[in-house]
Amino acid sequence: MNSYQRFFAELKRRQVFKVIWWYGMVGFGVLQAADIALPRLGLPDWTVTFMLAVVLLAFPVAVMLAWAFEVTPAGVRRAEEASPEEIAAIVDAPASARWPSGLLALIGVLALVGSTWWLARRTAPVESGTSAAESADPRLQLALAGDPTDDRPSLAVLPFADMSPEGDQAYFSDGITEEILNTLARVRELKVAARTSAFAFKGRQLDLRAVGDSLGVAFLIEGSVRKSGDRLRITAQLIDAADGSHLWSDSYDRTMDDVFAIQTEIAEAIAAELRVPLGLDDPSELVTPTADLEAYDLYLAGRARIRERGASLREAVRLFVAAIARDSTWAPAWAALAEAHELRSWYPAAWDEEPEDDDAYNATVARHHAAAEVAAQRALTIDPDIPTARVALGSVYRNRRQWEASEREYLRALAIDPDNAEAHQQYSEMLGDVGQIDRAVAAAERAVRLDPAPIRRLQYGAVLWADDRPTEAKRQLREGIDLDPENHVPQLRSSLYLMELSSGDHDELAAFDLPPDLPVTPEQHARLVQAMRTGDKSLIPSEFAETPQGTAPQVAVWTWASFGDRERALEAIERRLVESPAGVLVWLWNPNLDPLREDPRFREILERVDLGGATPQRTPR
Repeated sequence: MNSYQRFFAELKRRQVFKVIWWYGMVGFGVLQAADIALPRLGLPDWTVTFMLAVVLLAFPVAVMLAWAFEVTPAGVRRAEEASPEEIAAIVDAPASARWPSGLLALIGVLALVGSTWWLARRTAPVESGTSAAESADPRLQLALAGDPTDDRPSLAVLPFADMSPEGDQAYFSDGITEEILNTLARVRELKVAARTSAFAFKGRQLDLRAVGDSLGVAFLIEGSVRKSGDRLRITAQLIDAADGSHLWSDSYDRTMDDVFAIQTEIAEAIAAELRVPLGLDDPSELVTPTADLEAYDLYLAGRARIRERGASLREAVRLFVAAIARDSTWAPAWAALAEAHELRSWYPAAWDEEPEDDDAYNATVARHHAAAEVAAQRALTIDPDIPTARVALGSVYRNRRQWEASEREYLRALAIDPDNAEAHQQYSEMLGDVGQIDRAVAAAERAVRLDPAPIRRLQYGAVLWADDRPTEAKRQLREGIDLDPENHVPQLRSSLYLMELSSGDHDELAAFDLPPDLPVTPEQHARLVQAMRTGDKSLIPSEFAETPQGTAPQVAVWTWASFGDRERALEAIERRLVESPAGVLVWLWNPNLDPLREDPRFREILERVDLGGATPQRTPR
């Protein structure tokens, strides 16, 4: 009998193979659960790595204990030496009796190795800051740096008209518009205007040349959608924005089964007309289809609710959940659900119930973040190259102040889609939160170039203000207000008010039209203006400074900071953090607060938000 046969016979006799199988399976389950659960509990990234190390280090211990001890009816005792007859019986047994235990042990080892490889990839450290961008692929460098000489053909997809018999398919025609836009955006040699800007022209009869100038594009795509039962008719045309001439047009009269093929064909035709390559071996890779058309309809309806924001986000979540119930393997639905949950955390109007206190408020926010993370992770398991899920995941990590993990996801999203305006904006918000104002300005500027929408200008103005460029910041906010006549982004007006308040210009403040969401009454506003004119702090109202909700603490911060009252300014900052513990932090780096930075209380505030030792990095001038 060979020595290796005796050895493997001993492993089988001492139940070592069985222990390896069970350890591998249990270890796999524990690591997968840790990967999902620990970040949701708000624990730092290293806790997952620690759990991985514990499971791996305990493996050889478990194997050695299985070899040295055995479990008997009388309890655990040291394993006894086997008799030659026992070993011979095991070795001489048929293969069908000998091999299964060894194969099970191999499966256990592979499960453990597989989960280790997966977690190692997921938790591998990524250097933050400029070095992360420098080490990235050329697409990411282009995304972060931008290119003023970008000579790619530029186009915008205007909202397609709903030509359905009942006129009740606007959500579907808007969804098809967005899907065609996203399909074209995947053609690297095209520069496609973001949906937010293009949809600003919905329902407006404007000269196409003026539309092209406003969007900064050379070509426009417009069309219509007619949906009746299972029949679908999509008409699209490509227009030269310089003179309004039609370069290409076509109609697609098909069944709903062909909806994804139509999107691919439109992209192919436009790329061919503009003489740019698709950049793909298989054109069908431009779209991610689902075999369940009812799931697709629910998905498009959910996208429409996301565009409305506010209370509509509750319905968006319901629609995406319904779409996933029909096709749980479709990554876009999971990614959209992640986006909806993350956005919902910012809109209490979309919550199921109004929180009773700050603890309930924070718990609700945490639940939405956890739901967004689960949905994003599921989407990325199906399709690792879906940028929407990466952006949603990055935003969840940012909201939890897991700064390195957040930056990693944003950079991954931008490597996949360098022209993604939402990714640039959210990345700018994260950089602004941690005080890297110079880089936040660059990211926000890139977002505005890609999509000059009001929400983008709000972020650009915020980081320009932190960069000590108030004149440019105010210009961006005013341009955003001009583009937002229906006040869909009320933060534009309240942010401009705060800038005027902090500047000390009482004439500008006196002429300001009070925004409706600011907790300052006309009487309080008049007293503030008079206090600024006279320097009399006793005129400053106390009511708004003591209100724990809304933007009131923000008003107090800039009021007391502009008057040089260190104690009251610090009290207002602390109240602001209590009011919104997972909110935007870029305001902490405003130049008006520079005199407070060496105060121990201010340093403690930074420690509370995991920014201990950070200082504002502004654009050199």
